[in-house]
Amino acid sequence: MTAEKDPSITGRPGDDVWSFVELIATHQGIDAPPDERAELIRRPDFDHGRLVEQAMRHGLLAALADLLNRHGLRRDLPARLRAPVMAALRHNEYRAHFLTTEAARLAGTLAEAGLTCAFTKGVVLQNSLYAVPGIRNFNDVDLMIAPGDREPVRAALLDAGFTAGTDFDPGTKELRPLSRGDARMYQMSPDHWPHFHRLTGDLGVPDVAVDVANSLTWHGGPWQVPMDGVMAGVVPARVTDEVTLPTLSPVDTFLFLCLHVFRESWIVRTARRKDVSLAQFVDVVRHWTLQPPGTRAEIAAAVARLGLADPIAWICGHTDTLFGSGIVAELGLSGHARPEWLASAGAGPGQRLVWSGDIRERLRTPAPCDFTAAVAS
Repeated sequence: MTAEKDPSITGRPGDDVWSFVELIATHQGIDAPPDERAELIRRPDFDHGRLVEQAMRHGLLAALADLLNRHGLRRDLPARLRAPVMAALRHNEYRAHFLTTEAARLAGTLAEAGLTCAFTKGVVLQNSLYAVPGIRNFNDVDLMIAPGDREPVRAALLDAGFTAGTDFDPGTKELRPLSRGDARMYQMSPDHWPHFHRLTGDLGVPDVAVDVANSLTWHGGPWQVPMDGVMAGVVPARVTDEVTLPTLSPVDTFLFLCLHVFRESWIVRTARRKDVSLAQFVDVVRHWTLQPPGTRAEIAAAVARLGLADPIAWICGHTDTLFGSGIVAELGLSGHARPEWLASAGAGPGQRLVWSGDIRERLRTPAPCDFTAAVAS
């Protein structure tokens, strides 16, 4: 029997630290008072540094700060860690306000051009799922458009002061040409434009990036969603007291959340570059939990109609494992969430690899996920 390596050597958090990370993810500091796991942070042997590291790794640092503030736990974080953690929340709040204001400007520009678009992910979810701007981390403005509107949207963004084919250099705070490798990747993936960038001159948010997609999945993938229906279902969403943005319908939002996380965790090339985080699964479970029975039934019908049972079962199966939710069963996908499917990964057209299938261990372990060839049966 092989003894487990010391977490201080492997970087893998101990059980108490990971329990607290899951507490942050589950409550996000806004739903209910934290349970008995909150007492872990008061233990003299608790690894506060590892907690902060894991919260950063999983996009939950601002959520950690908010939870500590809301529930009287701030002083239980050592002073030298407390200040940067609280500063992260303040910066997130500022960044959320800045990007939301920019999204509102873009929405007006695109509407004036007669273009239908839907803002997705962080700029909308910050309110619809978390109700408190700044808790849900997001780094850019995400936009969904119809494939036929790619060029008009590009022209509108250029007119709005954005540049195409560039990347932001955080060291110099300047824009640089997109690398050849990235440019080639986007040429092969017409479901996405490279990020559009605009320098702001602001010390806190020196660059605004806009991520434009025209598919809920990816080019050439085995699962596709007709975009005409998606864009026809765009609805207004109140993001702040001052800002309302067009976004996807609740059904399409759930599908997109699942398919986006599936893409980042199931496709080996993507997972090896930047694996999925716990916060991404939180989006899935929170969106599902907030939907009324009628919308959940519509989601189940859409999954069946669009042939999305496998990817949705993969994501929801792992979400159920993490949070004890029953999404797979409620969607009628239990037959698709088989252990061998949940442990699968995509390496290319028709190529499948496998991993351990333990999503909690995958998220908890800083080392890259080990994908191996499937054993022929």
